[in-house]
Amino acid sequence: MKDEAKTKKRITNELAELCQRIAELEKVEAERQQLERKVVEYEELDRLKSDLLSTVSHELRTPLAAIKGYTTMLLDYDRRLRCEEKQEHLQSIDRATDRLTELVDHLLDMSQLNAGLLKLEKQPISISKLIREAVAEAKLTAPRHQIVLNMRKGLPRVNIDAKRIRQVLDNLIDNACKYSKEGSSVVVQAHRGGSELHISVADQGIGIPAGDLERVFDWMYRIEKRLPQEEGLGLGLSISKGLVQAHGGRIWMESEEGKGSKCSFTLPL
Repeated sequence: MKDEAKTKKRITNELAELCQRIAELEKVEAERQQLERKVVEYEELDRLKSDLLSTVSHELRTPLAAIKGYTTMLLDYDRRLRCEEKQEHLQSIDRATDRLTELVDHLLDMSQLNAGLLKLEKQPISISKLIREAVAEAKLTAPRHQIVLNMRKGLPRVNIDAKRIRQVLDNLIDNACKYSKEGSSVVVQAHRGGSELHISVADQGIGIPAGDLERVFDWMYRIEKRLPQEEGLGLGLSISKGLVQAHGGRIWMESEEGKGSKCSFTLPL
């Protein structure tokens, strides 16, 4: 009986030791998998950083070259240039400066969103007025498109950062015009749906392949192969997503290739 008890005790101890080793091995394996995931994440971040630096250097070089070229021409040939030519060169410099400012602003916004440092200055505002102002300005900046506003009356005031939501609207309308033919319609709609305000911007453009729909809000995503002439960092939709989510809203894209796209977002009431 004593031998049997000793045997049982030994087996019990060995099983306990085996279980402990298995637990330790599982812990080691979990740590190994976690390290592998971190390595993959670091590699992806490093790739994104390299891509961003490459894209930024390219995008900044274009307006800088324009500013440098036209400024040098004005300095070297001031007396030979007609007033009309000088005016054209100054307008080109002005547009290039605006482009530089936009690029820098996008980079700063993306940096703040990624770091969780973006601060919203919310206050109750008339969303109807904000949308009308965005559409009115879009009609001036994109005169070759038909910007149509379809907004229901009596929309409630919304507690938002007006500057940031206006930024979202401008990004969506600009994208809609960029990826659609001249003369086509861009429709901006807004209505109340339960406890949310729904806003959408639809175009009649080239559309987005079904396989790319989930990627359109990724930073630095552009339909580059289809519109290689377009400039930009591909941050507009990504920034818009961050701004909408910071307000507690949702944003999504619907599209049919060759027939246009519709980007919608919500704001809580």
